Amino acid sequence: MSTPQPMRRQQREQVCGSPRRVALTAALRVLGGAREAVHTVAGAAMVHANEVAMVMSVAAMAPLRLVGGGVESASGLSPHMKARRTAPTTRPVLLVHGLGGTKSSWSLIAQTLSARGLTVDAITYAPLGTSVEQLADQLVAEVARMLSRTGADKVHLVGHSLGGVVIAQAIADGGLDGLVDTVVTLGSPFGGSPWAGLLPFLEIVRALRPGSPLLQRLASTPAPDGVRWLAVTAALDIIVPGLRSVPSHTRVETITVNGVGHLGMLLSHQVVGCITAALSAHEVAAAA
Repeated sequence: MSTPQPMRRQQREQVCGSPRRVALTAALRVLGGAREAVHTVAGAAMVHANEVAMVMSVAAMAPLRLVGGGVESASGLSPHMKARRTAPTTRPVLLVHGLGGTKSSWSLIAQTLSARGLTVDAITYAPLGTSVEQLADQLVAEVARMLSRTGADKVHLVGHSLGGVVIAQAIADGGLDGLVDTVVTLGSPFGGSPWAGLLPFLEIVRALRPGSPLLQRLASTPAPDGVRWLAVTAALDIIVPGLRSVPSHTRVETITVNGVGHLGMLLSHQVVGCITAALSAHEVAAAA
């Protein structure tokens, strides 16, 4: 009768020990979750710090860019961007930068697309004394020149921030009917930007305020037939936060990129990959 007693003691010890092990495991899980949260917050803070530095850099150069004058075609692009000329079946890419940007803003994206065999061109403009509607008209003229120069039937349009709104306006006006294959917009403020009130003396910035007449008009414009629209948003975008960068078209495709902000999108290999995949897919379909 004496042999079962140690076994019962051993069973009791195991039962009593289980809560301690469970508590220890739970504590480790909490610590692991806290460590991951700290890492995430630190990463986001670093991205925001970089964004602020880039915004300050753009702001410092703004006086020169404000009076830069008109639309400048991409004839000044570096040789690696201009070297490739398309066959008539290949559709070129036209890049439209955002407020305060230049052709050099597209360096990484243009180099990557050019290396894939696409003709890449860009326009640049000074925002002083102009409007989204005027820039849209100039974009239509540049598309016509590009199609004439390459012999292609359609173009791909890629716009960052304000550039995407300019593209949307040009399409809404009907000046690009039947001339656009794919539109890719990066952080474009279709829902307005909370920062648009900082430069109230610029007409083009006032148009980017949430609920502005321009943005309301674009929101009510139906999606263009035969045009694929990809909207890329940045999870850490503080200039055009959340889904403000997604147009109201029901057929728009949306991709959210983690770990980058508004200006960082132009330097993100993940964003470049999204653009390349979208345009390459359509080139394959067109060739077929």
